[in-house]
Amino acid sequence: MFKSIAVAARDRERMQEVLGVAARFGLDSLLARLGLQDGKTAEAQPDAADLPARTRRALEALGPTYVKLGQILATRQDMLPDAWTREFEKLQSEAPRLDFETLRGDVEAALGGPPEEVFARFDTTPLAAASIAQVHRATLHDGTEVAVKIRRPGIAPRMEADMRLLRHLAALAESNSAALRRLRPRAMIEQLGADILDELDFTTEGRNADLLRADLAKLAAVVVPRIHWQHSSASLLVMDFIEGVPPRDPEALRAAGIDPAAIAALGAELVLEMVLVNGRFHADPHPGNLLCLDGNRLALLDLGSVGFVSPRRQHEFLTFILSLRSGDPAGVTDALMAWNGSGGMRMRAFRAKKSSAPPSASSRGMAPGRWCSAR
Repeated sequence: MFKSIAVAARDRERMQEVLGVAARFGLDSLLARLGLQDGKTAEAQPDAADLPARTRRALEALGPTYVKLGQILATRQDMLPDAWTREFEKLQSEAPRLDFETLRGDVEAALGGPPEEVFARFDTTPLAAASIAQVHRATLHDGTEVAVKIRRPGIAPRMEADMRLLRHLAALAESNSAALRRLRPRAMIEQLGADILDELDFTTEGRNADLLRADLAKLAAVVVPRIHWQHSSASLLVMDFIEGVPPRDPEALRAAGIDPAAIAALGAELVLEMVLVNGRFHADPHPGNLLCLDGNRLALLDLGSVGFVSPRRQHEFLTFILSLRSGDPAGVTDALMAWNGSGGMRMRAFRAKKSSAPPSASSRGMAPGRWCSAR
C-alpha cells in the first residue's frame, strides 16, 4: 500500500486500480525504492532483470496518462539506465484499437452526421491507434485523402484523476528520496499535466500545425499536414493523409528509396530552424510522430505538444554552441551556470575548480571545437 497519501473520495477507485496493477506486475521493490511503500512490505529479493519490462507493461495496463509518462521517461537517458529507456521506447508503438461502433456516437456528434455521409468514403477499420486517440482513413467529397483522428471516449475525466494521483505520488517521492528530489518529479508531473490538457483538445493540435507549417514554409522538404477545420473540433481532427516510412530502420528507408543520411541532415536543420530561428518546436518528436517521404522529405505528425524558446534562451543556446565550436570553456561555463540558475559564490567555486582542471584539449594541440564530446 502507498504510504501517507490522502486521496479524494472521487479518486479512490482509480487508486485501487493503480495499486492492483502494481501488485500484478510485481513492482513492490520499485515502489519501495521510490519511497512510495514501506520497505518491510516490499519484495525481499533484489530486483529481477525484467523489472524494466514489467514496469513498461504496468504503464501500458494503466492507460494513456501513464503511457505518456513512460514516453517522457524514454527520452531521459540522463536520468535512467539504458535498459529502462529502451524498454520505455516500446511505449511509442501502437495502442489497442477500439471497434468503431464504440466511437460512432461521439463521432456523429462531432461531425453533425454519420461519417459515411459527411465523407465520400470512411473506413471504419482503424488505421492506427495511440494512447489518446485512434485514426481512421477517409476521403472528402472533393477527392482529398484525409486522416480522421478520434479522441477515445471518456478519456478526459480518467486522465484528470490520474494527474491528481501522480501529483500526490510525486510529492511523496520527493519527500522520501533525496535522489528523486534532485530530479524534481513534481515539476515533471506538472509539465505532463499541462501537455495532457493541451493534447486532449484537438483544436490545440490543429492550431499548432498551422503555426508550424507557416514557420517552416521555407523548408520545402518538411511537410506538416493541412487541417480541414470545417470537420474538426475538440474531440475530432481531420487532416491531410500522409503516407511514409517511420525513421526507425535505415534498411527500410533505403528500400523505399530514401537516404537515411539525407533525412538525418534534414532533421538537424529542422531542429535548428525550430529552436534557434522560430522559437517554436515540435515537443514530442519520437519515431511514431515522424514519417520519411519520397524525395528525402520529412513529415511532422501529432502536434498536440509544442514548446517555445524565448529570445534570451535562443541567445544562450547560440552562445553555448559557438563556445563549443571555438573551444571556449569560459563561454560554456557561463551558459551552463545560467541554465542551472546558479551564481555568486557557486559560480566562483565552479570557476576555481575549472582552473585547477587538466589542460583543455585545444592546449594539447587538438583542433578547436573538439575538446569535449557528447554521448
